[in-house]
Amino acid sequence: MDQHYPPKTDLPGSPPESPLSGAGMQPETSPGYGYEENKRDYKHSGPGIASFVIALVTVIGYAIAFVYAGMQATTILSSSNDVINDSSQAIMMLGLAVIILVAVNIAGAVVGIIGLTLRRRKKVFAIIGTIINAIILLLFMLMIATVLVNAGA
Repeated sequence: MDQHYPPKTDLPGSPPESPLSGAGMQPETSPGYGYEENKRDYKHSGPGIASFVIALVTVIGYAIAFVYAGMQATTILSSSNDVINDSSQAIMMLGLAVIILVAVNIAGAVVGIIGLTLRRRKKVFAIIGTIINAIILLLFMLMIATVLVNAGA
């Protein structure tokens, strides 16, 4: 007689019970019924990926700039003609490259921080990108501080 009527424990706002729920089966989960999202289902944050890529590009850029400066220094030291003109050009190119790369590192750090603040996104690339950009910026500041201290001596 009670088989056709819903059980008395069902309230108007509760989810309907499936016929297989008594057999150990769970009703389908949906966001409205206590479904907890799995963190593995989150996408990677776009700004985090961008920060990581920026960090890798700047590391490669610094390596190329310093290898180029080393090659220029070797050619300048091996030849005695126009030493001042060649050395000033190489120093200017190195300085310009470092300034551009530092500006890109600052942008990468900002984008990484934005990637860290996004909710429901994986933060792996944002963390790695922010750390690499921050380390490069700290090394640049340390280099500038060292040059300024030694210039005063």
